[in-house]
Amino acid sequence: MTGIPGDGRGGTLRTGRLVLRPVSMSDHAALLAHWNGPLVRRHLFDGRKVSPEQVTEIIAASQRDFATEGYGLWTVRPAVRGMARGMARGVDLGDADAVPLAGVSGLRRHLGPVGADVEIVYSVEPARWGQGLAAEAARAVLGYAFDVVGLRRVTAEIDTGNPASARVAEHLGMRRCPDGPDGPDGTLLYAADRLRWRGSSRVIDM
Repeated sequence: MTGIPGDGRGGTLRTGRLVLRPVSMSDHAALLAHWNGPLVRRHLFDGRKVSPEQVTEIIAASQRDFATEGYGLWTVRPAVRGMARGMARGVDLGDADAVPLAGVSGLRRHLGPVGADVEIVYSVEPARWGQGLAAEAARAVLGYAFDVVGLRRVTAEIDTGNPASARVAEHLGMRRCPDGPDGPDGTLLYAADRLRWRGSSRVIDM
């Protein structure tokens, strides 16, 4: 993907296979189920169960961030190609909830080991692991961060026990930070700089 097709600041992002929409309360049930999956919450929430109240607050915080900062969290769903195909499956193409959630990706303000920063986060339903969806969604979000919001740097804190997530960060052109400590809880710190990322050759999605 060489551009960031979408609806502008805080809107929908589209890639070759995916549609990313800002999270809303209509996504509550899908997000609760996704984040409470054992393989997902192990790395995102240190294995802790996520309550419905927490999901409500995460959605509300994302909506506030979109309003004030221009970024937040997006749901990630497969793009439905063609009206005929959608109708054949009984899918209302205007109803995002009719398409199963594939994951979540986005940006959030984060106090990390080298100070306040904007962090990219991403998660994918385990049934869809190995399809390159995390890299595809995160690349759209990273491009949005640099090309639309105008951020200078985006970081990622990754569990040492999550090598797949580290590979996604590396695939995005993010680099281990040599100028600061890793996280205190066994996380690795990666970062992408806007100028270096823009000047690098974009690799094709896995």
